[in-house]
Amino acid sequence: MTSFTAQFTPVRTGPHATQQPSFPRHASTGLRTAGSVARRSGGQRLQTSHLPGLGLICAVAFVAAWSPRLAAIYGGLAAAIAILITWRPPRPRVADILAGLTAMWALTSTLVGLADPSITRVPAYLYASALLVFLAARHVVRERAQLLPVALAHLAGCATTAVALITGARDGGVQRDAIFDYNIRYGLDGININYTSYTMVTGAILAVILFRVGPASRALRAALLGTLLVFAYAILLTGSKGATLALFLGASFLVLARFGPQLMWTVVWVCVPVLILLIPLKAASSFQAGAQWLDGLFGRETGDLSGRLEVWPIAASAWAEHPIAGMGPGVFRMDNPLQIGPHNLLLTVGTDLGLVGVILYGGTVAAALALAAKQAAQTGKVLAGFAVITLLPVWMSGHWEQSQGAWLVLALISTITVKDVVRRPGRHRLAAGGGPAGEFGRA
Repeated sequence: MTSFTAQFTPVRTGPHATQQPSFPRHASTGLRTAGSVARRSGGQRLQTSHLPGLGLICAVAFVAAWSPRLAAIYGGLAAAIAILITWRPPRPRVADILAGLTAMWALTSTLVGLADPSITRVPAYLYASALLVFLAARHVVRERAQLLPVALAHLAGCATTAVALITGARDGGVQRDAIFDYNIRYGLDGININYTSYTMVTGAILAVILFRVGPASRALRAALLGTLLVFAYAILLTGSKGATLALFLGASFLVLARFGPQLMWTVVWVCVPVLILLIPLKAASSFQAGAQWLDGLFGRETGDLSGRLEVWPIAASAWAEHPIAGMGPGVFRMDNPLQIGPHNLLLTVGTDLGLVGVILYGGTVAAALALAAKQAAQTGKVLAGFAVITLLPVWMSGHWEQSQGAWLVLALISTITVKDVVRRPGRHRLAAGGGPAGEFGRA
């Protein structure tokens, strides 16, 4: 992950995302403070004292998608500075408290136990950095006028990456015979191919969220649809089965949610945790048939999901030997005979941070999603459910636990409270100015 612009090399592989918005209250009076800059859209205001922090978070949002290396080095530090320079009273919710505890637990794990700090220091810092981005986004973004630039900055980073990938694939020396010829994969030089594909998935999630609760501008909505198509094409070029499946599941969820949003949210809330817990732990038995089918999807069959079915039992056994505190961040990757990571969210966090880390990490994600889904409006549940079901294949088969972009999008979802669409005969009239209605309180 050292460079963004360089050569683009196709890779052959073999076996082995009518009510005005409410405003945050300041102090005990609930009045907006003076010295703010008026915004023309929706009469919202941005305090001048908050602009530096907002700008810094926008920069983090862009870099998180554009340059993984820069994000890994500077993202957490920039997020911490954004929190400090955005002077406003902190109002932590359960999600914020759990995120802070998770970051502290990851950093503490480098100081305790038998793991070599030279191995655990960098992975622990990456955990803490991603969670700091989550905390900073929730601290800075408290109204619609603040959410839009952050979301658009991250989308811009994802789109820049996608265009670079597509351009490089077009100019590459080896061409595919078909769009689903997954035996030839395209990636960016110095950046893991799966990381690039997962970035597109996260960008697609954010594009759908903005389409549902963003401005009513037809031009912007058309641009979001175009961006989704670009992301989909870029994912196909990467040849990532997990990312392709993620797009399919997300699109299917949105279609089904139109007929039963509450039912779909309930299905996701119940089924996703069960799948996350059972699939990696039962990979060698009941999941074997399904794994073989997935392995042969679009060709590039390896017989073991590119080594995942082989490494999952090893990771589960290693976690069982250190159940409470884990082995330490990054230790399993160095110590197991295959010399690869678990490629599964539960097993990665379990081996890195133990049961304590799994509870804190999973609790943070669940609490953030619950903030969006608890509203009476169904749209919050649809967006939260869509994000979960779309990320499920990534969580099950990849390494995305330290992604600053994923935690940023989760933070933005958690700050949204939305009103239902007001249905009128013959068309859908939206509650605020003919566009998707949105309220940004302190979720």
